[in-house]
Amino acid sequence: MSSKENSTRMQTQCAHLGGRPTGNEPFVPAIAQSTVFNLGTAAEAEAIFAGETPGYAYTRFGNPTVQKLADAVQELEGGSGALVTSSGNAATLCAVTIAMAGRKGSLVTHPDLYGGSHELLSILREVYGLPVEIVDPSDEARWLKAVWQAGAVLLETPSNPLMRLIDLKSTVDAAHGNGAAVIVDNTVATPFNQKPFSFGADWVVQSTTKYLNGHSDVVGGCLVKREKLTAQDRRIHKNLGGTVNAMEAWLVLRGMRSFALRMEAHNRNGRLVAEWLGQQKAVSKVYYPGLGGSRQGEIFKQQMEGGSGFLAFELKGGGPAAERFLDRMELITHAVSLGGMESLATRPAMSSHRGLSVEERQAAGIAEGLIRLSVGTEAIEDLLEDLERALGE
Repeated sequence: MSSKENSTRMQTQCAHLGGRPTGNEPFVPAIAQSTVFNLGTAAEAEAIFAGETPGYAYTRFGNPTVQKLADAVQELEGGSGALVTSSGNAATLCAVTIAMAGRKGSLVTHPDLYGGSHELLSILREVYGLPVEIVDPSDEARWLKAVWQAGAVLLETPSNPLMRLIDLKSTVDAAHGNGAAVIVDNTVATPFNQKPFSFGADWVVQSTTKYLNGHSDVVGGCLVKREKLTAQDRRIHKNLGGTVNAMEAWLVLRGMRSFALRMEAHNRNGRLVAEWLGQQKAVSKVYYPGLGGSRQGEIFKQQMEGGSGFLAFELKGGGPAAERFLDRMELITHAVSLGGMESLATRPAMSSHRGLSVEERQAAGIAEGLIRLSVGTEAIEDLLEDLERALGE
């Protein structure tokens, strides 16, 4: 499928997210801002609680507006069921718990996983004894051997913030050879640029805070399953996933209607900024999909439609140079997160990965002079002018 066909289809999907009205109904779905729902008669209540008829009892168990968001994310990712959570980390927690239930072997992941996910796994390992094995995917033979022996696999491709790609097909084939589920964090790539289910992944997790919402005003997450959700999946989510309220779900749903249009701008600006940074004397390395070595380029062509608006680059002057860069920015904002309309920059060693030890940061490739840049939808000329000013001597 070409990128043009993909973007056109998704633009249409996004324009009608939330459902097309029938009769004289509002086009924009209502917000069911209620914790409780009328259960009707005793027999009707029993049917709802037993799952025999659709219905709602308590918003932590389910809510009409939250369900519309789940349906929308499921549609864009191409899955068969979705569960909305209070954050991206909550989505990862639910997916890992579901995937590891009843499994022997370790949860296999990689060192350059998002810092928040890395901390979450550290807590699960320390508090609950979750076996976690961290393997560098660049050694593909070692990676696939570990995956084949795994209880479950959690990966992020591209990774945050180094934008390293992992071959989804070979990873899924190896994991499924031993019956292990593969969880893919698709937050950075987004369903606009990558469809993990096309390669056989079992779960996709998203931080809806980022590109899906796109307006830097809501925290949330979602986990999507390739197959239909089970009662066990819903039970774990209900008791472990955190609750997102109807207003927050509605805001994400509203943001998603412009998702495809925004991603076109993010992809374009991200690529142009990455290419420009690669030509600057003060920059020693740029991390962006499609710009890497031959193997990374091969994976990019195999499983991605675009590189998104997220990248990282290393400054030759190390930590002091990174601090000067952040202090000199005027248009770009020094702030965490990514995926909003505005451009943001941070120093991962002192923000997203500050909870890691020096040794862990080194193993993850987080250099002192590394800058993480979320490229927004501003005019590219204005962005390059600000970057040139910030990099100037």
